[in-house]
Amino acid sequence: MEIEPLYSAFLRSSGVNTDTRSLQAGQMFWALKGPNFNGNQYAKKALELGAAFVVVDEETGIRDSRILKVRNGLKELQKLAHHHRLVWGKEIIGVCGSNGKTTTKELITRALSTEMQVFSTPGNLNNHIGVPLSLLKLEANHDIAVIEMGANHAREIDDLCYIAEPNSGLITNIGKDHLEGFGSIEKTAKANGELFDFLHHHLGTAFINTTDEWNEKLKTKIQKQFLYPKESDNVQIELLASDFYLKVQYAGEVAETRLMGKYNFNNLATALAVSAFYKIDPKKALQAVAGYEPSNNRSQIIKTERNTIISDAYNANPSSVLAALENLLALKAEKKTAILGDMLELGKESGKEHRELAHWAKNHKEIRFMVTGKEMEEFSKSFPEAIYFENKDDLNGFLEKEKLENEMVLLKGSRGMKLESLIPVL
Repeated sequence: MEIEPLYSAFLRSSGVNTDTRSLQAGQMFWALKGPNFNGNQYAKKALELGAAFVVVDEETGIRDSRILKVRNGLKELQKLAHHHRLVWGKEIIGVCGSNGKTTTKELITRALSTEMQVFSTPGNLNNHIGVPLSLLKLEANHDIAVIEMGANHAREIDDLCYIAEPNSGLITNIGKDHLEGFGSIEKTAKANGELFDFLHHHLGTAFINTTDEWNEKLKTKIQKQFLYPKESDNVQIELLASDFYLKVQYAGEVAETRLMGKYNFNNLATALAVSAFYKIDPKKALQAVAGYEPSNNRSQIIKTERNTIISDAYNANPSSVLAALENLLALKAEKKTAILGDMLELGKESGKEHRELAHWAKNHKEIRFMVTGKEMEEFSKSFPEAIYFENKDDLNGFLEKEKLENEMVLLKGSRGMKLESLIPVL
């Protein structure tokens, strides 16, 4: 099917949905396929639920004018999103990197929203399906869009760029994420650098954090640069304090934020730099980002009856875990406990990375360590002082009996570990 009739159907619908469990009448149901599912099997159900159109890439045996057959469901979804992006025709900021993408995206959105109508990626829908679905939510009243782009293998950022066509963009940082797919930190850098390659070839602007080693290395890929946060850069943002919440100075104004950890200063500085580039009033931008409170287990501060919890359990890789531990070390608290879960998707490097983390722990006895998961067994072998639990249920039972009191507790592990489920016993 040609893109124009497909786009016409999209405009007559109330948006695209790929899941019949949340499908609303009037929406366009898009049948996608994966290793464990086949959306084509739900075409009939989608019609019964009142779908305006149903896009399939297999014969369904259903005779209905609302059934639209395409050659490849995923590719056509991406083509439709790209077409819609071109019709919409306004500025898109691409956000990629190893850590902090979602927080940075949220901070940029808050800063720009003080003077613009901003669309940003819902949640972390940042992959080959999520980016197209995000783009298809762009509406005429949006002035600008902030699109998060994630990757776990080479050429993925490149593909997402050709769907979204960003006008500007940034790489938050380069860390040891998805080593199973990338193979090395150098390959991780090259994959994320695909954003700068795209911007270079399409005369876009890259926001460069000049205090970040990999940003400095990758900036050679692009001509149009907007530099921050040093005094000699395009815009200066200064970190004044980080003993708990960050205090910053920008454009002559000082603000205490609701963010903690020096790693979050880079996310905050990036948002202010982007706002400066897009001519947002500095005072408004600073107030907006200062008021941002992390949620969804991303550096989230939770005070229980007995303890203060830093719930940073949304995801974990060697770089982000080390940053979280260094932040815990710097905080003022009499008793500190780090509860760590497996760092997943590290492939053949998993054992080595868990052992290296244990080596860091050996040198910082101020922190008590509790670790859980199959991969964390390597950590416990290298650092026997850590309390090891084979599974999270055993750890939960221990915490129910132990009842930690007056402690600063860090929860950090990969998404699959779901360490936030331990909060009720803390």
